[in-house]
Amino acid sequence: MRPSTPERLKASLQDWLEIKETGEGLACCADEMIEQIQAKLAVLEPLLDELAAQGMGFTLKHCQHDAWGMICPDASEPGRYRWQAFRRDGFTGHSTFDSSEQCLGDLVDDGYTLPDPGALDRLADTVEWQRGMEVVAVIQACNAGRMSYEDALRAREAIDARYASGTAR
Repeated sequence: MRPSTPERLKASLQDWLEIKETGEGLACCADEMIEQIQAKLAVLEPLLDELAAQGMGFTLKHCQHDAWGMICPDASEPGRYRWQAFRRDGFTGHSTFDSSEQCLGDLVDDGYTLPDPGALDRLADTVEWQRGMEVVAVIQACNAGRMSYEDALRAREAIDARYASGTAR
């Protein structure tokens, strides 16, 4: 039931409370499910308020590793929104939805729960980011058929060598 929304979570919570009360079906799992849903609601609802206050560019850090997701308008699908994933070494992917709130719910579902304003600006000024974005450009060129796989491997090796020697930047 992704992405999570308060409405969906509250409906699911009600369902699990009824299952627990009747003792039918998966009642043995009800307490665990109720706890998980309540915990997710406790995270999602305040983040929705922060998203409403901050708007586009709202950025969350993953709760377990160095990864971020930023909510923004989707440039390839006007009128829709995406959450753009990135790590210290560049962009890693995106997911597109009809609303910024759905983006936020999907981010929370994936473990992005810690607001981190300015993360992209901080990372984009690093050598690690610059190198990673060069690699992303090679991958995109290969995926688009503008470069063979063998040429992409050579280009990646050249990037690695340039950064290892300290001549890049």
